[in-house]
Amino acid sequence: MREDMFKVIVERPRCTHSNIYKGDGRKFRNSEDRPARIGMKDGYGHRKYLNENLAPLKRFLEQQVNRPWDKVYSEIRTVIDARSTVKQHILLHLDNFVAIETRWEGSKKDGRVLVRYTSWSGRYVELAESLSAMYVHPLTGILLHNRFHASFKARGKNRRRAHEQEKSKIRRIISDHVQLHLVSQVWYEVTLGALPPARVVLQDVDGVSRRSNVCDQRWDVLRKAWVAHERNARAAPAGSSQDYYGCGSLYAVKKRQLSSREIRDLRLDVPQQKQKAPKGLLFYVTTICKDGGCSFLYRTTCLSQKSTYEGKFDFSPRRCLHCAGESAKYRVLHIDEIPMS
Repeated sequence: MREDMFKVIVERPRCTHSNIYKGDGRKFRNSEDRPARIGMKDGYGHRKYLNENLAPLKRFLEQQVNRPWDKVYSEIRTVIDARSTVKQHILLHLDNFVAIETRWEGSKKDGRVLVRYTSWSGRYVELAESLSAMYVHPLTGILLHNRFHASFKARGKNRRRAHEQEKSKIRRIISDHVQLHLVSQVWYEVTLGALPPARVVLQDVDGVSRRSNVCDQRWDVLRKAWVAHERNARAAPAGSSQDYYGCGSLYAVKKRQLSSREIRDLRLDVPQQKQKAPKGLLFYVTTICKDGGCSFLYRTTCLSQKSTYEGKFDFSPRRCLHCAGESAKYRVLHIDEIPMS
């Protein structure tokens, strides 16, 4: 490790805003309305901030892969003295690239490596969930690459791709103002319109006129609610216009249910409904046969509506089920509705 690594990482000019000394700050400090005493930083909205260059440290660690971590860390400490505040700051950034605190779970043959999620968290996760590009193997102590690691940009791209795949099951974009939406397992063709933008209105508050932004509302036929113009956000809240239509300035003007042929031609996915078991009727019947003089109780079922037999408790079949008598008379005692398999 080069001896001036701490200078390359930390000691370089800090970034400032381009208009920091020629903007409102200079006007405020030179105006007659300023207070008699002001601080050195008063009037400047943008101040200096740290501008660390951690790329050389990351490249150095990547070159040390497949080496024992103890030797790598010893080489770092020969250059970086923890007694210096500037140099100690570099040691704090090692956790950004290397998962040092690791442990082995399971047997040596079928076990797995667990790494600490963050330096301030006591939770251990698998390598696929780790934020570090490298890790120290808990058994060998070797610095290794995390083959499951994905950059912040790649993780965001994967999340957006997964979100789009989920949305494609219930939404299909045809054009800028026409979309297909699945609502309650029914596909609709939705025509979109633009919401009116916010307008500035002067309001009298305690004798002082103040400006406020007012957004006119429109009726959304798909969500069945009054909606107004929304500001697009990185994470769209559930139920918002951006979540439904992909833009906060759109709303559903009208909708039309698609036919079966249109659904088939557009190759839209229709979720399978859970089939309910048919309901039947369970009869508790007693029979009295005049010819044989027999009387017994039995149960029988049929696939019919209960309302068909309501109030009809007496009916006469052709012959008795017990003795095959011709003049048997049946009487229904009770009817229960049960699911039939």
